[in-house]
Amino acid sequence: MKELDCLFVYPGAPAGKKNLLPIMPAGLLAMAAYLERNSVSAAIISLPSALDGEFDLPGIIRERRVKLVCIPAHWHRQAGGALRLAEQLKRAVPGVRIALGGYTASRFAAEILKEHPAVDFVVRGDGELPLLKLLGSLGTGGRSLGRVPNLAWRGKEGVTLNRTSYAAGSATLTGLGLAGLRFVLNRRLTPRRGICFEDGMFTYVQARGCADNCSACGGGRDAQRRMCGRRGVALKSPASVVRDFAELAAMGIKEIQLPLNPLPSDAYYIALLKLLMKKKLRPVLKIELCGLPSGKLLKWLGRALGPESKITIFAGSGSEKIRRLNRGRFYTNAGLMAALRLASRLGVKAWTAFTTGLPFETRRDFLATAALVRRMRREFKIGRSGVYVFSLEPGSPLFEDPEKYGVTLRRRTLKDFLAQRGKYDMGYSTACFTEREIVRNLKFLEKTAR
Repeated sequence: MKELDCLFVYPGAPAGKKNLLPIMPAGLLAMAAYLERNSVSAAIISLPSALDGEFDLPGIIRERRVKLVCIPAHWHRQAGGALRLAEQLKRAVPGVRIALGGYTASRFAAEILKEHPAVDFVVRGDGELPLLKLLGSLGTGGRSLGRVPNLAWRGKEGVTLNRTSYAAGSATLTGLGLAGLRFVLNRRLTPRRGICFEDGMFTYVQARGCADNCSACGGGRDAQRRMCGRRGVALKSPASVVRDFAELAAMGIKEIQLPLNPLPSDAYYIALLKLLMKKKLRPVLKIELCGLPSGKLLKWLGRALGPESKITIFAGSGSEKIRRLNRGRFYTNAGLMAALRLASRLGVKAWTAFTTGLPFETRRDFLATAALVRRMRREFKIGRSGVYVFSLEPGSPLFEDPEKYGVTLRRRTLKDFLAQRGKYDMGYSTACFTEREIVRNLKFLEKTAR
C-alpha cells in the first residue's frame, strides 16, 4: 500500500449515537489539494460520514506510514472530539505526529500544547503552505520548525509560537477548485448531512476572511487578522465558482449553500449570477447575506435562479439601535421591509434571521424584535423569519473585550469551552438578561415566528 504523507481526520462533535457537527470544514479540501499539487500525498477521512468499522485509523496510520495526522478543532463545540481523537491515536500509535488546526485551535494554541501532550503541533490560521513546510521540516528531523509560518510547537524550551505570516490568497483558492474531493476516502457525495453537505445542500465556501466585525462572530475582520494573519478578503473568481458548480451538477448535485457573504458589495454575486445564466446553469442556491440585497441583486436572483432558491438575511435584532451596535452592516427596518417586498414581487424567496441575547439588548429591544417578526407574518402571510441565540465564540469581539460590550463571560479558556453541555449552554450573560432569561426570550420569539 502506498505511503501517505498527511492524513486529515475530521471527528465532528460526537454525542452518544449522534454527531452534532457532521459537516467538515471546507479548508480540508483546499489543504489536501494544495499538498498534492506540491508532490505531497494527502487523504481525508470524515468520521461522521463513515460506516461502522469502515476505517481502522491506527491500522491505516501504521500500514501507510503516515507522517502527520491533521485533526480540525475548528468550531468550539467539536474541539473536545478533536482532542479525544488525538489522545486515542497517540495511545494506539505512539510515534505518530499529530497537528491540530482551525479557529478554536488557533485561538488556544499555547493552551493546547501545554495541557494536551498528544498534540505535537498547532497550525494557526490558513494551513496550506504551513503544512507543506512542516512536512518538509519533519523529513529533516524537525531542525527548521522555527521557520514554519503559522506554526505553534513544543520544544525542549517549551511552547513556541511562530509568526502568523501566511494567508491563502485569491489566486491560490481559485486554482484549487474542487480538486480536494478526490482525496476524501469515504467520499459518497449524496445530498445528506456529512462530508460537505448540510440539510441536503452542498456547502460551498467561496471566500476566506470578512470585511465585517460583528460583536458575536469569531471569524470577523479583527479575529482573522489576529489569529490568521489575514488582512482583507480572499475571494475565488466568479468564473472558477461557476466551473465548480458545473462540476457539482455533473455529479448530480444541484443544491448549493453559499455561507455568509464577506463583502458589503453585491458586485461579486451579480457577476456570478450573470455567468450562471451565460452557462445555462440553474442550481438551487441558498445564499446567506449579512447586509441588505440591492434591488439590482434581487432582480438578477429572480432572473438567474429557479423558484426553489432562497436568500437569508441575518438581521440580528429587530431593534435598529441593537443592530447598529452589533452588526457590521447597518440598515433600517424600513429598508429591510422594502427589500423583502421587492423580493416577493420578483419571485425571490427571502428569509430573515433574528438573534436575541445580543449585547446591550433591553426588554424594549427584545419586544421590538418580536413586533417586527409579527409584522412580517401579517404582511407576507407566511413565516419569513427565524430566531436563534448564539454560543460564545472564542476570538469574537465580545469574547476579547467583554467590558466594552457589557457582558459577563463564564468561559475564558479552552478548558471552559470543553466543559460546555447542552444546546443552550451559551457561556455568557448580558447586562439585562441572564442565560436562562435569554433562552426564555428565544422560546417566546420562536412561538411568535410560527
